[in-house]
Amino acid sequence: MNKGTYLEADPGNSALVDDLSQALSRDEFFLVYQPTIDLESNAFAGVEALIRWRNPARGVVKPEMFIPELEHSGLIASVGKWALDTACQQGAVWHAKGYRFSVSVNISIKQLESPIFVDNVNDALASSRFDPALLVLEFSQEVLLTTGLALNDTLSQLRGLGIHLAIDDFVPGVSSLTSLERFPVDIIKLDRGFINGISSSPDNVELIHPLVVLGRSLNLLIVASGIEDIEQRRRLQGNEVRFGQGFLFSAPHEAEQIDQFLENFAIFSGKPL
Repeated sequence: MNKGTYLEADPGNSALVDDLSQALSRDEFFLVYQPTIDLESNAFAGVEALIRWRNPARGVVKPEMFIPELEHSGLIASVGKWALDTACQQGAVWHAKGYRFSVSVNISIKQLESPIFVDNVNDALASSRFDPALLVLEFSQEVLLTTGLALNDTLSQLRGLGIHLAIDDFVPGVSSLTSLERFPVDIIKLDRGFINGISSSPDNVELIHPLVVLGRSLNLLIVASGIEDIEQRRRLQGNEVRFGQGFLFSAPHEAEQIDQFLENFAIFSGKPL
């Protein structure tokens, strides 16, 4: 079966959890990487690592079908650690080739709540010798609503390692904007659904500029996810959003294809996020 052919799976099926529990030891997970582009210079700025599952019987299962089960079953701890280790190792390979760009890895709130998570990140950096300044950990906007003192301390410890933190799937809103000042984050990634609406919704466009202004005052970078057409890119640039990713630039690819993408890329600055 083609690697890109997805099969549906029942997220409530116990057989799915059984398969997932064995997937790591059977080497069925793999990472794909989606480029992030500097909208101003068109330069290559980084990649986001995304986990995929290729099961012999199920084919390639859609992430939205198995990632919730990883969360519910508690398997996210071991699988998330594997993803972090693998992304850091691959990032070190790219940097050994002379490329200097950021590698982003998605983490769950359950990982952040683990008392050993900071140690896991430190171990991943040490074993791969990956530059912590080029590692970005992304977590959902949900953390802004649920975090307590312990979780905020974890975020501060992660920042202390020299890495960068990003809020993923961010939807601008007044309460969200004011809460940003209380968290040690570096990057805001605008939700792809929100970006999808900027071509038709004046309200979405009007919400971008205040976020950019606040981001500048807090020294935050703004990244737009899910850019699919030139009009979306034009409106984002018009509101001074600096970085973006989406199918307009590239779909997610495995590492070997990213190597080719880098070789073919017209302008490469090596400037990380």
